[in-house]
Amino acid sequence: MSGKPLLIIVPLCLAVFMTGCGSSGIEFREREETAELIPPAQDYMEELLAEHFGSPTASVAWEKLPINYHAATATVDEAGESGSVTLANIGRTLPINEGQQILWFVDGSAHSGQVAGFDEDLNALTVSPPAGADQNWAPPAPGARLTIGPGETLQQGRLLYAEHCQHCHGVTGDGNGPTAEYLEPRPRDYRLGKFKFTSTSTVRKAQRDDLARIIEEGIPGTYMPSFKLLTEEESAAIVEYVRWLAMRGETELRRIEILTLDFRAADAETQEELDEMIQEFAEAKEDDFPNDFADETEQIADSWRVAQEESSVVLPKTPRTPSSPESIAKGREIYLSATAKCVTCHGESGKGDGPQTMQVAKDASGQNYPVPGLHDDWGRLIEPRNLTTGIYRGGRRPLDLYRRIHSGIKGTPMTGFGTSLSDEQIWDLVNYVMSIPFEDRAPGEGPFVPSESAPEATVAKSE
Repeated sequence: MSGKPLLIIVPLCLAVFMTGCGSSGIEFREREETAELIPPAQDYMEELLAEHFGSPTASVAWEKLPINYHAATATVDEAGESGSVTLANIGRTLPINEGQQILWFVDGSAHSGQVAGFDEDLNALTVSPPAGADQNWAPPAPGARLTIGPGETLQQGRLLYAEHCQHCHGVTGDGNGPTAEYLEPRPRDYRLGKFKFTSTSTVRKAQRDDLARIIEEGIPGTYMPSFKLLTEEESAAIVEYVRWLAMRGETELRRIEILTLDFRAADAETQEELDEMIQEFAEAKEDDFPNDFADETEQIADSWRVAQEESSVVLPKTPRTPSSPESIAKGREIYLSATAKCVTCHGESGKGDGPQTMQVAKDASGQNYPVPGLHDDWGRLIEPRNLTTGIYRGGRRPLDLYRRIHSGIKGTPMTGFGTSLSDEQIWDLVNYVMSIPFEDRAPGEGPFVPSESAPEATVAKSE
């Protein structure tokens, strides 16, 4: 196989799900910043994204990205008679069924067949020739890497996304579907590659399991419902498609950020300067962009690969401290301390009314936001959690709260305290936070008296 990553076009039949959602001419929406570039740069972005990602109805499975595009992949371990092979290293997202297409490469040349039968217990696959195969057709030999059901996971994920997700999150995954404007908080915009509630450390991407859990459980206190009725395979297909949209968005944003430095139309004050800029762009497109784009996308792909490693998951080194008046009192001291600074956002009584909610913050460019309060990385005004309600959007397990405190909430001002607080301190803080909804005392009503403990349901084990 050649060094260039494989591109597979995945056609999708979406009309059944598009009624009422703008079915005619469905296309990905470009970022607003694209319109600020000189015309050749705008054309370049359109061509680049079309080549590597395609369109909503003809998506591209770009093998450079760590996406489970296909129903399954496997390596031929042994080959028998009549197209029978034994598989090893099987990675499967969807079932292997009779009639599915199979692809493999021999000396860089693509070959194909179809599934004639599969014994899951024995990992035995029978490969038959495709329609119209010539007499020289041969089944895959030992060592061949098989792609079974090319693009089927991406295809099913797109169909399910269109049915269940698109009306809120939008065709592009920009959180701008037809119902989004009526929702508060707004649906997630995947294009930054950031997901707020994860099991991973501060600098890591979300794992597949994080996204699957949100699909299954929903996000309490928001319009993101639970989809428990989806099968595990359906959920996995949606997860892969959402990850694909996120990587597409990151790829687009990285390129635009680079192009904006030198090829923003407004920076050319005269026609002569614009002509020079266009000439420089043409030269850079030929000489520099291919390698730059390869490096950028490799960094994006690596960041998602690393997130799947066990070392990226945040796990306490110390078992949870049992909830008790003593632990809760310690937790409140930490909550009020200058180290944790919880009160600056969540307020003394945990109602989300700390002084930061009344201060004017600065955006990424250093400019003041037009309204006071906290803002996320998407530029939206957000409110700190009102802890007195007992509703935790990232999950109400003690382990979930541990991770929010340890690693923060990605894309928000909620920073992580894993380097400034010990495990014991974090567990005390978890116990206090989980006791807040059951406090009888209001601010100014006398000294704090911790409750005996949080209710039984809230003191479950970490996992």
